[in-house]
Amino acid sequence: MAAKEDLYSKIVPRRGRQNRTGTIRHGSSLEILLSMGFPRARAQKALASTGGRSVQAACDWLFSHVDDPFLDDPLPREYVLYLRPTGPLAQKLSDYWQQSKQLCGKNKAHNIFPHITLCQFFMCEDSKVDSLCEALQSTVTCWKTKFPNPLPLELYISSNFIGLFVSDECAEILKKFAADFAAEASLKTDVRVEPHKKQLHVTLAYHFQDAHLATLEKLAQGIDVTLGCDWVAAIFSRDIRFINHETLQVLYPYLPQNDDELELAPGDYIFMSPVEQINTSEGWIYGTSLATGCSGLLPENYISKADECGTWIFHGSYSLLNTLPSAMFSVGDGVLEKRQQEEHVLGDSASLTIICQPMQQPLRISSQPGSSKSCLFVCRHGERMDVVFGKYWLSQCFDAKGRYMRTNLNMLPSLPQRSGGYRDYEKDAPITVLGCKQAKLIGEALLDSKTVVDFIYCSPSLRCVQTAHNILKGKQISTN
Repeated sequence: MAAKEDLYSKIVPRRGRQNRTGTIRHGSSLEILLSMGFPRARAQKALASTGGRSVQAACDWLFSHVDDPFLDDPLPREYVLYLRPTGPLAQKLSDYWQQSKQLCGKNKAHNIFPHITLCQFFMCEDSKVDSLCEALQSTVTCWKTKFPNPLPLELYISSNFIGLFVSDECAEILKKFAADFAAEASLKTDVRVEPHKKQLHVTLAYHFQDAHLATLEKLAQGIDVTLGCDWVAAIFSRDIRFINHETLQVLYPYLPQNDDELELAPGDYIFMSPVEQINTSEGWIYGTSLATGCSGLLPENYISKADECGTWIFHGSYSLLNTLPSAMFSVGDGVLEKRQQEEHVLGDSASLTIICQPMQQPLRISSQPGSSKSCLFVCRHGERMDVVFGKYWLSQCFDAKGRYMRTNLNMLPSLPQRSGGYRDYEKDAPITVLGCKQAKLIGEALLDSKTVVDFIYCSPSLRCVQTAHNILKGKQISTN
């Protein structure tokens, strides 16, 4: 019994932290990016610019913005708090959006999805975004039982505006909620949030042609405001540099012919300022790419107008009526799309990353003559000893004579001898037991997907050699 207790005493629980859903994650996304060598300011900017979706998304953003002249600019993003409908009413509003666009063309309301504005846009530093979302979550928790259900809406129509207005009594409740969020955000982040003071409403149409009023009015009258609906409080952000720019979307690829031209990729968004178009040639515009942050000239017929909210970043939403967390959504081209949370990181420690798309079907990497396609998998090494146990880990497991002693079950049972003695490990740390398991799981995934690998290359660093060895081990390939 004593021997078992001694064994268990060697197990040191790893530090974890809660994510937005309350589950424990070992190592935050920021910590992982820092361990990968990214500067803190850049890592925080990448996470804020991708909504903290995943380490992979942040890495992709950083790699695509290497030539962005504003990559190290400390300018914060702008944030806003909206109340958004879900359920049958949301579907009706979406139908109205599409029908009105088809019959009458786009008007200003189409730039943003259906919502009730709860506060004005405000700025928040990249390092405080998680705390901002925590402020919203705690505010919603306090208000869950205080919201009117259903929320009464009344159709209002004028010559240049159509919308659904919240009754004054219920609007005051929503404004108090927004004020509480502002106070909580100030407490947690020192951010100044100004609650919306005007009449609360869902905008249906404005800035439309007079000839379209009758059609838009008829469509609006067909919206049943008594339909079931849950409302979610959601935080979105936008790049403050492009507030007064027109949002465009790339239709066709374009490779620059001159140094001052911008490379285009279909689906990317372009920000265009009217001020910057003064000296451009006919048929060309000057814009900045959302995907890369780079600016240049581009052919005008390669892009089309897009909705403003198509470039906004979603940071989190919480249901005001349901007890369960609301589904997470992103906004793309003005249409709500459920966001798949891509998890490219293995294990709670999240230290091993595959930089490639998930495999949808068995993949064979062929080296036969005449093969025209190859596939490259890039894999980061497994969890490192010095990352888990700190930079003084050597003093924990080597005695004065340089003999290795395993003091934690996440340390390897044995370590190879180094030509320069155990101090060589200070600059070339091995991986942990969990790191070996992570690498082995990668190999097992390749085996299960029937992926054939012809060559494997790795750095001479011990952690990389150990990772490659365990990947091959998981794939049941002998390394002897």
